[in-house]
Amino acid sequence: METKTLRYHATALAILIFILYIISTLASNLVVPTRYTIDKTTPVYLDFAYYIDESKSHTLNDIILNPNLLTHQSLSDIPWSFKQQNYWLFIDLENKSLDTQDIVAHFDNPMVDHLSVYRLNKRNELIESYKLGDKVKSLTLFQYSVPHIRFALESKTTERLAIKIDTTGISKTPINLYRHKEFVDLVRSQTGIWGIFAGVLLMAALYNLVLYFGIKDRVYLVYIGYIISALCLMGIVMGFGFYLWPLEWQLYLHEKVIFSNYSMAFFTLAFCTMFLRYHKDKCWRYKMSKALLTLIFLLALITLFIPEYIAAPLFFCVLSLLYIMCAILIYNKLRTGFRWAKFYVFSWVPLIVGAAIQPLELTGFLDYSFAIRHAFLVAILCEVILMAMALADRVRYQRERALYHATHTQQTKLLNSAKLKQAFMSLQAQGRNTTLCLIKIRHFNSLNTIITPSQGYTLIKHVAKQIELELSHEREFTSLDIDFNNSPRLADLGSGIFACISTKNQNQQSLEGALIKVINSLPKQYEIQGLNLQLTYNIGISNAAKNDDFEYWTKRGYLALKKAKSSNDLVVSASNNSNILMDVALAAKLQKAIKDNQLALYYQPQIGLKFNQVSGAEALLRWPNPAFKGVSIEELITLAEHTGIINELTLWVIEQACKDIIKLTEQGYKDHPISVNLSAKNLSIKNLAEKVENILIKYQVPPQLLKFELTESALVDSHEALISLVNELSDLGVRVVLDDFGTGYSSLSYLVNYRFTELKVDKSFVFDLTNNTANKVIVQTAIDMAHNLGLSITMEGIETQDVHHLLKEMGADRAQGYLYAKPLPYDDYLHFLKSQYSLKMLNSTF
Repeated sequence: METKTLRYHATALAILIFILYIISTLASNLVVPTRYTIDKTTPVYLDFAYYIDESKSHTLNDIILNPNLLTHQSLSDIPWSFKQQNYWLFIDLENKSLDTQDIVAHFDNPMVDHLSVYRLNKRNELIESYKLGDKVKSLTLFQYSVPHIRFALESKTTERLAIKIDTTGISKTPINLYRHKEFVDLVRSQTGIWGIFAGVLLMAALYNLVLYFGIKDRVYLVYIGYIISALCLMGIVMGFGFYLWPLEWQLYLHEKVIFSNYSMAFFTLAFCTMFLRYHKDKCWRYKMSKALLTLIFLLALITLFIPEYIAAPLFFCVLSLLYIMCAILIYNKLRTGFRWAKFYVFSWVPLIVGAAIQPLELTGFLDYSFAIRHAFLVAILCEVILMAMALADRVRYQRERALYHATHTQQTKLLNSAKLKQAFMSLQAQGRNTTLCLIKIRHFNSLNTIITPSQGYTLIKHVAKQIELELSHEREFTSLDIDFNNSPRLADLGSGIFACISTKNQNQQSLEGALIKVINSLPKQYEIQGLNLQLTYNIGISNAAKNDDFEYWTKRGYLALKKAKSSNDLVVSASNNSNILMDVALAAKLQKAIKDNQLALYYQPQIGLKFNQVSGAEALLRWPNPAFKGVSIEELITLAEHTGIINELTLWVIEQACKDIIKLTEQGYKDHPISVNLSAKNLSIKNLAEKVENILIKYQVPPQLLKFELTESALVDSHEALISLVNELSDLGVRVVLDDFGTGYSSLSYLVNYRFTELKVDKSFVFDLTNNTANKVIVQTAIDMAHNLGLSITMEGIETQDVHHLLKEMGADRAQGYLYAKPLPYDDYLHFLKSQYSLKMLNSTF
C-alpha cells in the first residue's frame, strides 16, 4: 500500500479513537444516576410493601385497615402483568439524620394512565396527595415526561408513601427516591440521551431524504419511515415525545402505543426487503415478506380499536415472526454473496440485543437500572449509525455497479464505447497520437440469423479473448481501463466489431502490419452445436486530427470498415477529408440551401439520332458552392435520403425543372422535354401525382414536356405503390421512363406491368460497344424489343463518334453522353441549343 494511503488511514484511525474517547467520557457522565438513590446517599431507611388489587375495588383506607393484605417484599419482586388490575405500592421512610431531607420520588413510567401518591404520617394520617399520569390534565410537560413529586422529610421522622397505579397499558413503574441534587443529575442524563437520540435520528432522516432526492430510490423513504416510527415509539416509552409534538398528539399516541410498535415493525421488514432488493427478485421470500407486511398492517389497524392489554401480547407473537422473516431474508443474501448485506447484519446486532433487554426488564428477568432502562434507545441509536454506514456502502456499490454497466456491455462484460470515448478524450488532452483500429467479424450480422443471441455473445467473448491476448504483446495499443487484475485494451462496439487505440507515431504500413499480425492469430473456425463456422475479419483504421471529436473519429472508422467490406480488402484506412463525411450539420446546410434556392439544375442534352438534333435533356442536381465542391451529388442524395429531406429536395427539383421548361418555351423551344430522376424514397411523398399536377398548373407547363426517370431499385422496393404512381402520372400526360434498363433482375416483367413510354439503357452496355460483340447483341435486342412494344429508347454514356454511328445504324432513338455535351448550367445549355456546334460536327470526317 502506498505511503500516502497509509498516512490517510492512520489519520482516520486517530479520529475514530478520539470520537470513541468522547463517547466513553460522555457515557460515564450519563449512566450513573440510579447508583445514587436516597438510601445510598443519606441516613434515610426504606421499607417496601405492595398489594395487587385484582378487583380494582379497594381504597387506601381498606388497605390500611387490613395490613395483612400487604406483601412485604422489594418492589422489584412485584409480578407486573398486562392484566387489568390496580397496584398499591407502599414505601416507609425513616429519616434518622438531624437534617431535613429534600426528597424527589421519580416514577419511571411516563405512559401510566393514573398514578396517585399519598403521603401519610406514622399514624397513617394523610399529609398530602398528588395526581400524576397521562390521563391527568393540567400537568406541566416536565411532570408528564418525568413523573415525580417533591417533598421534605423532617429530621427524626417517619413517613409512608402510598402509591396507586391504575393503567390499561404497561403497569410496571420503577420508583426511585433521590435527593434533589441527584434528581437533577438524573434529569440531566436523561435529557442528554434524549437529545442525542432525537438529534441523531432527525439528522439521519434528513440525510436519507437528501439521498432520496439525489438517487430517487424508494428504500430511503422507507428507512425514513422506520426512523420516524422509532422516534415516535421511544418518545412515548421514554417520555421525551412531549417535547417533539403537541401535547394532544403525545397523549393520543400513549393510548395507541402498540400501533407505534407495529409501525416500527412494518418499516423494519419493509426496509429489510427493499434494502436487500427482494422487490427486484419477486421470489417466494418476497411473497412471504409481502404477506407478513400485510398482516402487520391489518393488525396495526385493529389495535386502534382494541385495548392495549389485549394488543400487546399479540404484538409480541408477531414480533417473533418478524425476526424469523428478517433472518431468512438476510441469510439468503449472505449465502449468495450479497456484499453489503454483511454491513446490514452488523446493524441488527445492537437492535436485537436492545430489543431483548426491554421485555426482559419489563418482565423482571433483569433488574431495573438507568442503563437497562435506556438500553433499547441506545441500541436504536447504534443501529441507525451502523445503518447509515450500510446505506453509504450500498450507494457506493450502486455507483460502482452503475459505472460498470455504463462502461461495459451487459451481455459480454467487455468494455464498451463509453470507455473507448473516455480513453480517447484522455489521450487527446495529453496531446498523444490516437489511431482508432476497428476489427470486425465479417458477416457477423448474417451469422446472427442462424445462431441464438447467447451463442453470438459467446462467440464475441471467444474472439475478444484472443484479440486481447494478442494486443497485450503489442505495446503500441493503449489500455482502456486499469484495475488490479488486468488492463484491457479492447472495447466491444456491438455487431461483432471490436475497437482498440494505437498511440504509437508510425507510418501506416507499420500499423497495418501489426494489425494483420493480430488478426492472423485469431480463430478461423468456431464450432456451435456441430456446425463449424468459418470466421474472417476486416480492419478499419481512423487517425484522429488535432481538433477531431470522438464521434467524428469513430465515424471515419466505420466508413473504413464499410469500405473494407465492399472492396474485400483486409485493412482499409479512412481518409481525413472532412467533406467525405456526411453528418447532421451538412444535412442542415443542404436543407437551408433548398429553402434559400441556392441549388441549381444542370442539363445534359439528349440527341435524336435520326437528325442529330436535341430532343430533350436530363436535369441533374448541382450545389454550386465552392465550400462543398468535394461532396459528390450521389453522396448528397444519400444524405438526403438518410435524413428525410429527399422529398423536399425532389419537389424543389420538379418545380425548378418546370420553371426552366417555361423559360425554354419562351426562347422558342416549345417541344423540349426535361427528365427528372425519382428514387424509391420519393414514394413516401404523400399524393405525389397531385403535387406534380399542381406544379404543372402553377407554371402552365404542358405535361408531355415533363419526364420522370425511375430506377429499377425503386421498382423492387415498392412494387405495388409504384404501379399506382406510374398510372397516375401517365393519366396526367407525364411520360415515365425506365432508367438503367438491363442492370436489374426482372426488367422484362416491368415492361408488362408498368405504363412506361421510354427505356433508357445503362451506359455499362454502351462502353466499348464497337469492340464487344455480346453488348452489341444485348443493345440490338433491347432496341428491337422496345420498338416492338411501342416504346422509344435512349442510350447513355456515348463518348465516341464510332459508338454514335453504330447506335444510329442499330436504330436507337436518342443518345446522351459527353460526346455531345457535359451537364451544363441553364444559361450555357441555352447557348448550346442555339449553336449546336458539336452536333453539326458529328457527321464530319475529321
